[in-house]
Amino acid sequence: MKLIVALGLMLCCWQDARAEEGGVREGYRIWSKERIRYYYTRVLMNPDNAQLRVLLGNAYYADGQVARAGDELRKAVELQPRLAAAHSNLAVVLQAQGQFPEARAHYQEALRQDSAMVEARVGLGTLLCRMGLAAEGLVHLERALELDPDREGVRYDLGVAYYRAGDFKLAISHLEKVLQADALHAGGAAALGRAYYRQGLNHLQARQAAQALECFAKSLQYRPGDEDLFFAKGLAHVAQQEFAAAEASFKEVVRLEQGYMPAFQELGALCERTQRPQEAEYYYQQAQKWAPRWPMLQAVRNAQDEVGAWAK
Repeated sequence: MKLIVALGLMLCCWQDARAEEGGVREGYRIWSKERIRYYYTRVLMNPDNAQLRVLLGNAYYADGQVARAGDELRKAVELQPRLAAAHSNLAVVLQAQGQFPEARAHYQEALRQDSAMVEARVGLGTLLCRMGLAAEGLVHLERALELDPDREGVRYDLGVAYYRAGDFKLAISHLEKVLQADALHAGGAAALGRAYYRQGLNHLQARQAAQALECFAKSLQYRPGDEDLFFAKGLAHVAQQEFAAAEASFKEVVRLEQGYMPAFQELGALCERTQRPQEAEYYYQQAQKWAPRWPMLQAVRNAQDEVGAWAK
């Protein structure tokens, strides 16, 4: 009977929580629609006011109505071509729609009119990085940080941009400052973990195993369940001839992902080195078992990594 009562109480609490969550979402939706209605009414009363159309476009965009947002912002640009905010916000919409060249042109026009506009500077910088023009993009992001050094969102964007440009040292520097200012920054810890991992790989490729292990240890603070990181750590221990530590790392890899064929191969090689032929044979058999499926598994893992990568 007590169990039934307890379950009933839990169900009631769960339903209350869901109702409260639903109420928050519904409240936000109502407020979003009301804001659209408010600015729409004002635009009807004053259709030639470009600033009102910018506000209406922003309201549409916040509500997920990207096409309507674009229509209002284009109209704002037509009405007042020298309104920097209209160009900058239209560029955001165009970027969301994948129209990168046109978005770039509007960001540039916004900055031509107001060179201190941080939002346009950040938007153009991140857009150029996405277009593969990292050198140009980083200049704009650095300038945005100079204009507003306290805006941690800019520093995070800059850290991500340096990561994508392959400068992991500078990426780490900026991302560490982001977390120093906000330990709970969304995405900051994961981004820093990736940056340390890639910097560690660079050290490993340069035969600097000790430095690589330092980076991997820091990366593990943010990515404790990453099998690729443990595999790289194992390779670094092998380079240092720290065979027990290497074996522990490779065993952690196969614990995290059973079909990680290269880790079985490395375990077999380690057992051969340490005069354990029966264990070596077992690991080689496991590697052979997973070898035919490894290309498919690798393709799935790469696809998952791409989906989970920064969407910025």
